[in-house]
Amino acid sequence: MNSSSLRDRQAQGLFFTWSAQGSTRGMEVVDAKGAQFQLADGRWVWDLESQVYNVNAGHQHPHIKARMIEQINTLPACAPNAVLEIRATLGELLSKKTGLTKSFLTCGGSEAVENAIKIARLVTGRSKVLARRHSYHGASLAVLGVSGDPRRAPFERDLQESYLIDDPFPHPPTAAGAPSAWLASFDALLERVGADSVAAVLLEGFTGTNGMQEPPADFWPGVRARCDAHGIMLIDDEIFSGFGRTGRWFAAEHWGVRPDMMTVGKGLTSGYAPLAGVVVNEPIASHFEDHKLWCGLTHYAHPVSCAAAVGSIEAIEADGLVPLAAQVGAALRSGLEEMAARYPGVVRVLGRGMMLGVVLDRPAAALVEQGWARDLYIPSREDTVFICPPLCLGREGAGEILSRVDAAMTAAGLDVAAAQ
Repeated sequence: MNSSSLRDRQAQGLFFTWSAQGSTRGMEVVDAKGAQFQLADGRWVWDLESQVYNVNAGHQHPHIKARMIEQINTLPACAPNAVLEIRATLGELLSKKTGLTKSFLTCGGSEAVENAIKIARLVTGRSKVLARRHSYHGASLAVLGVSGDPRRAPFERDLQESYLIDDPFPHPPTAAGAPSAWLASFDALLERVGADSVAAVLLEGFTGTNGMQEPPADFWPGVRARCDAHGIMLIDDEIFSGFGRTGRWFAAEHWGVRPDMMTVGKGLTSGYAPLAGVVVNEPIASHFEDHKLWCGLTHYAHPVSCAAAVGSIEAIEADGLVPLAAQVGAALRSGLEEMAARYPGVVRVLGRGMMLGVVLDRPAAALVEQGWARDLYIPSREDTVFICPPLCLGREGAGEILSRVDAAMTAAGLDVAAAQ
């Protein structure tokens, strides 16, 4: 069956996400390997989105697949409260990697954040959740209600009041010894809403498609100190940035901060099966020894998803993908910054490791189109493109991508500044 008729068949029976259905074409993917995927026409395309920022360990990793197949052959489905070897193993790995104590597992990232908020409210007896204005924590109504993501707009009238920290970028100058604009905004917000009414502060370890803004050096440590002073839970959302994507296991490590809770997803299984979760510290875990945990899901800790997560964590570690992401990511960023110096249409380069963004002085559509013509799948949002390949990308692959991006920039006219 040709690709066009297959797209039509799928479009008749399934919705495409985040789009008007009549204008969505889709692409038929028939194979994938490492940092590339193959289309029905035989083309191999460099995957600079890691399939929605999931596939950290790379496509078709044999160890992850073997773990999943072993679990399917052993026990492919089981009730949430059953005791299984694969569940115990995953719990141990998550505690080891995060430095936290105990995990509650979910099917996706939005559920992970919702359950982190529920846990914070159960433990503190408070209700308010503070987040950054340029943030994204999931697509459910409850989570859209606490974030600043513009995709909340169609549901604004139905959402709870949000409490947002202003996070201007680039950072405005401040007087010597004064807090950054971000931290000053956080302090003002705490005073306005009343610190004793705040259950949690919810921050992305490193912001994804809402801008990849580098936080000021004082922000994470300052928020941690204020949370400690007021009995507020600090939730680190590592769903996008976790499991090596920024060149550390988790992005908050760059600022030497340990949260009270961490939400994880995406790279947790490298996208091989749906799984996310919230990992909590010892005081929170101990609280629920004697207090009921009002959280539960039908597919909690699904055995095959747990196997995918165990396999992914083991593969990332065995293949040395976290230091590789740091090294190759630095080479990618250096190459992109060199292009920024040559192309007037490039405003700045952002990010860390394999989580990079390039801001243009115009809409990104032309660059995306020219990249596609050169077998690059480049995700974008408004004036920004994102360079987030699987962590297994080596230096040779990075060089190939940079060469093609360079050619795409020329073809897209970025060698001339946009008309004012």
